[in-house]
Amino acid sequence: MMIERRGTIKMNGKDHTLLWDNASIKVLDVRRKILRWGEDLRNYKMPSNGFIFISRGQAQVQLDHIEYIIQQFQVIHSGKGTILDIILTENELEYYLIFYKASIPSSSRQEILRLLETNNPFHLQYSFVPSYPISLFHRVKLMEQEWNRAEALDRFYVKSLFYQFIYSVLKQLQRQEVDVIEPDLVAQVVMYIQEHYAQSITLESISANLNYSVPHVSSLFKKKTGYSVIDYLIRTRLDIAAKLLVETDATLKEIALSIGYKDPYYFSRLFKKYKGVSPLRFRKREVNLLQEVDSPQNAIGLSIVWRQIWRYIDSDNHYQYSGEEDLHMHRGSKASLAATALLCITLLLSACTGGAANLNNETTGQNQTVLENQAASSSETRVYKDSQGTEIDIPTKPEQIVLQGNAIGDLLALGIEPVGVDHRFIDSGVLENKGKISATDIGFPTNLEKVLSLNPDLIMLSYVMDKEVEEASKIAPTVVFDGMLPLKERFPIIADIVGKKAEGEQQLKKYEEDVEAMWQKLRANGTVAEGETAVVLQYFWNKNMYVMKTGGVADLLYQPTGFAMDEKVQALQPNSGPYIQISEESMHDTLVGDYLFVLLSADKEAQKAFEELQQKPLWNSLPAVKNNKIYYIEDKWNYDDMTTSEMLLEEFPNMLVK
Repeated sequence: MMIERRGTIKMNGKDHTLLWDNASIKVLDVRRKILRWGEDLRNYKMPSNGFIFISRGQAQVQLDHIEYIIQQFQVIHSGKGTILDIILTENELEYYLIFYKASIPSSSRQEILRLLETNNPFHLQYSFVPSYPISLFHRVKLMEQEWNRAEALDRFYVKSLFYQFIYSVLKQLQRQEVDVIEPDLVAQVVMYIQEHYAQSITLESISANLNYSVPHVSSLFKKKTGYSVIDYLIRTRLDIAAKLLVETDATLKEIALSIGYKDPYYFSRLFKKYKGVSPLRFRKREVNLLQEVDSPQNAIGLSIVWRQIWRYIDSDNHYQYSGEEDLHMHRGSKASLAATALLCITLLLSACTGGAANLNNETTGQNQTVLENQAASSSETRVYKDSQGTEIDIPTKPEQIVLQGNAIGDLLALGIEPVGVDHRFIDSGVLENKGKISATDIGFPTNLEKVLSLNPDLIMLSYVMDKEVEEASKIAPTVVFDGMLPLKERFPIIADIVGKKAEGEQQLKKYEEDVEAMWQKLRANGTVAEGETAVVLQYFWNKNMYVMKTGGVADLLYQPTGFAMDEKVQALQPNSGPYIQISEESMHDTLVGDYLFVLLSADKEAQKAFEELQQKPLWNSLPAVKNNKIYYIEDKWNYDDMTTSEMLLEEFPNMLVK
């Protein structure tokens, strides 16, 4: 029977059966276990969804601290991540563990997918004794025997037995009207963060480990705690860091590494943002407070901490999460001990590689000086005013840059490869031709959870969506710049942001000189005559047509020594940035020029639609078409970042050769 029924609900047999019927099931493991007196199972985290079938004996079982008294033939179910404790009440307990994974294909009907979010049977917790247990026992025993044969056909047979087992369980649940308990998803997320805060974790990885969708985890966590998952992760890390600052003499770099941050500057900025004071000032303030009250713990605390750490390392008994903390933003002493132990291991590894930690300075003042010098050398910053007029402290030489927008090629031209970018601008352009770009895809809209996992020291936004600046600033210094500026205005700004102002100015000057030299050569060899005009047409798959006066190919054409722009084209007014939409009927009034350059997508639908246009009399009567002065360029070249511009400059003379 169940002792505690907090949060119980009635089993919805129809909905649960529907989800089981639509699920893709994989049996992961079938085990037979025997516990004897003195061998209680403590703090075992369920690696997946699973059943426990008691074949012999009695015991007290806790699932996430909800207690059950179990007996022979008891069936227990719980979801992935549940903490299982078994305390024997007799001399021996024999039981079976059946682990499985269930997923609903994304191609399923929307009502099935919505039902999964609100009524997921694979995570529910329940316990009951079946009315006809013997048949279930034989089926479970046979499953375990066949599983251990390890042949493919035997495993397939196990799956068929599992379906029979599930059918019997569901039938019994409906008949007995068993109460079930919905798992505390927020508590599971908190526990996951507390156990993995020193690792690179994201909302996606948390959701995948707990077998829930990202939107469900995100919205539920925010609703229950008032914090986003990012915010809670940061606060957890910084609470642990605060304890380490007071309880140890570790450097900022060592503490940052121990809580999952590679860059001490990034750690310092986050700490100041959330705690209101820099890490070094926090340490000094807290140590002074302890000294003022003349606390005995202050005098001997550090040596006690280190003795505890060494006992932790040398002991055969390892620390396990007890799950006793409440859902706070501040963690207790057990979390601190685990973090300190992790820090100690980090220090030991550092010592093994020749980087011994300075733990034996003569005075606290000397420690402080050493730490400040280290921070100064690794955390040089300057104040930068961005396009919104905001002054931001940014690294003088940023190394871990996340870029949102289409300026990837500008950074590459400056010798900087960002750690995170929107891959759309790589996939649709020519940058990949310069070699594989290993930067992580941050998606669109920008996935801030993924950005957090990259530990950036600078975030660059070329446009702003909703509260993106506010959210991104919680992760790293965030600079906004106008990504729509032309190359000659934008490139110096980007170079300045990343600490390469002089290099950027020199590179832009050389590019402009190379452009001038190319056009002089084309004029000298008769390819282009003085006074000749050109017009640029962008043609899309949906048959929309635009005249381009700026950006990419147009910027290269309309140089002082390049092609001229006809007066009619000059008079055209853009209705959306550089794109001026035209129609088939207006082609003779808008596609005016001695040369016509057509930017055509590699998309087959676009090519097919353009072939249809080419068959029409209006098209063939265009002067440039009749004079055979039409050139087709893949629209992947139509970007104006520095890298693409330099590549186009090299390739353009070849494009003019028929």
